[in-house]
Amino acid sequence: MKKITLALIIIFISNSTFFAQASDKEPIKQLLMDYINKINDLERGAKKNDVLYLFDEKYSGNTVYVNLSGALVRKNYDKKNVSSQLDDIINDDNYNFRLTLDKVVFQSQKDNAGIISAVVTFESFINKKLAEKGTMLMDMVGVKIDERWKIVQNNMVRVSEAKDIGECVCYMYGNGDTKFVTEVYFPAGLEYSQKLESFQITRKDGSRLIKTHSEEFSWKGNGGLYYKGKSIGQTKDAKLAIQAAVKNLYKDSCVKVIFN
Repeated sequence: MKKITLALIIIFISNSTFFAQASDKEPIKQLLMDYINKINDLERGAKKNDVLYLFDEKYSGNTVYVNLSGALVRKNYDKKNVSSQLDDIINDDNYNFRLTLDKVVFQSQKDNAGIISAVVTFESFINKKLAEKGTMLMDMVGVKIDERWKIVQNNMVRVSEAKDIGECVCYMYGNGDTKFVTEVYFPAGLEYSQKLESFQITRKDGSRLIKTHSEEFSWKGNGGLYYKGKSIGQTKDAKLAIQAAVKNLYKDSCVKVIFN
């Protein structure tokens, strides 16, 4: 039994030495892995500074985001921007974000600097429902400062490949103040789906109602708007009442509805 225990200890020490040597030889790769692991640890209670510690004070980065429709969004970041993004992740208990290293496509390691290009997959969840998944091509530059490796540059191309919840767009067409048609574009997996819906403001047994082909909203004289007995808004404007109804109907797919 003692021999087995001793053998396991020797194996453990040997493996630890091997990984430590590998880490010493590839600090830029270790920096990338530290970044990925610490981002993932945020949902398990890790602190913002655990991530920020990896970034140099003069850090700069940029992201080109390609959404499902193919539109491009470009953003530049410094360390303060990274800090704000981390606050958003940490302060939203319903939001989780995960990164996974797929593969390293290029790596160059020098004594005091390193460059790594990697394919990283990402998933984000809202209320445990998949909000978005996709792939990032990440080009990271690290330097050795006071015996510690820091990220000084990180350029990313981020491509969304699937999305079940996110921003939606609604076009509204009205015929007076009682009849409306909406055209809503909402994320649905690999693409955006579109749905047309007609709304009619009418009265039944003295009560004012907003009706679609399958749903019914109660609109009180004081402006209170209700769906299945639950308040969903307060307005005396017909157009705003329809917008509140749309937001309620698409609440499972839309974190925000943009009305045009």
